[in-house]
Amino acid sequence: MNTSLYKVALSKSFSWDAAKQINALVGGTRGSGKSFFALGALVQLASFPRFDESKLLGIGTLPTPIFTIDFKNSDIARLGELLPKKRVAVNKKEAIAVLTHFDQLMHRRLKVIRDYSFGATASKLKMPLYYLIIDEWSATNAAFMSGMTKADKDLRYRWQALIQDISMLGRAAGFGLIVISQQISVTNSGISSAVQEEAGLKLHFGDAEMSSYRLTFGNEVQIPDVQLNVGEAFAWIEGVTSSGYVIPFAAPYGDAANIWNILTQALASQDDDYYLDYRLR
Repeated sequence: MNTSLYKVALSKSFSWDAAKQINALVGGTRGSGKSFFALGALVQLASFPRFDESKLLGIGTLPTPIFTIDFKNSDIARLGELLPKKRVAVNKKEAIAVLTHFDQLMHRRLKVIRDYSFGATASKLKMPLYYLIIDEWSATNAAFMSGMTKADKDLRYRWQALIQDISMLGRAAGFGLIVISQQISVTNSGISSAVQEEAGLKLHFGDAEMSSYRLTFGNEVQIPDVQLNVGEAFAWIEGVTSSGYVIPFAAPYGDAANIWNILTQALASQDDDYYLDYRLR
């Protein structure tokens, strides 16, 4: 039985430990269910711990502060109505501000952790996680790659440097990334090798050509001959999918009509500073 304080249900049969596999990549074509799945995962993250397997919401004593970047200005961006100010970005300038703040909080958390014994981490100390969700990575990264002015180049450099820093240092601090994109390969989407290598969870939603699955999971992973529908995905989880095969699963059914009320409850406890040194006793 998985008794982790940081357990996110991927299906009724298995889960993702968001503290151990701190960064996640979620791929799939438009309409495959990846964004709606991310909202359900966000509910669980924001209301940790979740001990009742029958409920989406946890008890909220270890809530995860959520930050988002959504250049489409769609469902993920609407969380700005529920989150504290300056947590949601819909353009390059706002994205750099959100990333910079997130990165600064991470380094402050690392300083707090260093006051504890050698080898301490946020999860060992039962500290809340912090998560940044980037929707439609391909379009977002392309926006930063365009433009040749000095200002464009400065934003591009800061974007790449901040993503790299968070990817490399986030695990010990409990600061994670969820990257959502139609393609999540280095070649096709511009995702850096650092993000790919540090991803402990990789999901691909919906039916696709084998070449697309290979771009997501790599050539060494075996892909079952299973056709996926909307809301169904293959999962690779670091330390779990050790057989060489990805796991096919159907995400839990989400109540679309009630999701906003659920999100409102889940995001009731959000604070930038309070949870940096908070520990669950």
